Amino acid sequence: MKTIVKIFYWLVGILAVLVLISFLLPKMYKVEKSLFIKAHPDVVYRLTSNFQQWHLWVPWTKEIDTTAVFVMTGPTAQVGTSWRWNGKILGNGEMTLTNVVQDQLVAYDLEFNHGKYRSKGKIVMESKGDSSKVSWIDEGDLGYNPISRFMGLFMDRMMGPDFVKGLAKLKTVSESRAGWPKIEEVTMGKQVALVICDSAGPKTYSMVMGRAYGEIMSFIRSNKLKVTGPPFSVTVKWDSVTMSSTMDMGIPVEKAGNGKGRVQVRNFPEQKVVLAHYFGPYEKTGTTYHVLEQYIKENDEVITGAPREVYITDPMNEKDTLKWATNIAFPVK
Repeated sequence: MKTIVKIFYWLVGILAVLVLISFLLPKMYKVEKSLFIKAHPDVVYRLTSNFQQWHLWVPWTKEIDTTAVFVMTGPTAQVGTSWRWNGKILGNGEMTLTNVVQDQLVAYDLEFNHGKYRSKGKIVMESKGDSSKVSWIDEGDLGYNPISRFMGLFMDRMMGPDFVKGLAKLKTVSESRAGWPKIEEVTMGKQVALVICDSAGPKTYSMVMGRAYGEIMSFIRSNKLKVTGPPFSVTVKWDSVTMSSTMDMGIPVEKAGNGKGRVQVRNFPEQKVVLAHYFGPYEKTGTTYHVLEQYIKENDEVITGAPREVYITDPMNEKDTLKWATNIAFPVK
């Protein structure tokens, strides 16, 4: 009996010592891993500020937990947007964006097990010549729970390897996209436009489009209408074999009554689009179309209509084709 009592007191003493030691341990923990990526911070920012893109590089995906269900709530890259998940292996958790600074910072609150475990994370991007230094950081308050204090000693070992894996994958994905144009998800407002529909092929695009926009501008001047945006074209029909298309070529105006001849008045509704900012000659836009289609697929969106090209640069005023700016957009939902 005395032996059992002694063992009990020893255990109580050891426990008391451990509790005292726990209060000498840091109350806060910090896990930080960094990596240099040969890509502009904008590329990294697009992949990290949009939770829909995280499955491309984080270790925690359906590949390790096929039962996991992921749900994003809110617009991309905006404070308050959340990303929730629930699965047998990954458990349940939620991330909420708390701060975003274009090409510099993505900060979020992280919680697991219905808020039982909380921390703050951030991804910091610093431009370094032709590369970016990317740091992934997680910080948390361990409180006064002795067990949590001791767990803090192992946080780097527990989280660090996943951070290293994630950054390595982020490097691979970012560097493969270093040549991508800037892509945005925006809402195009309602427009009234004067439109001519015509068809063209590889040898006739310039002639057909030049004639159409000339007719529209003549109509605008004759009727003293106000232009409200750059000219555009909408691909109604595309033949990938002959590389020819049927297009609606238009110029937005403030208001218009009736058209005349080939010039028709068209009302375009408000629509959500995925838009790429392309620079270069018109005949080399094909790669940008493929990039947009890949982006849309990766974000689980669906194309709902024909693509639109908006011609920002007037070729008559800018002779350098590499400086020609064109916005290429797909309507999506």
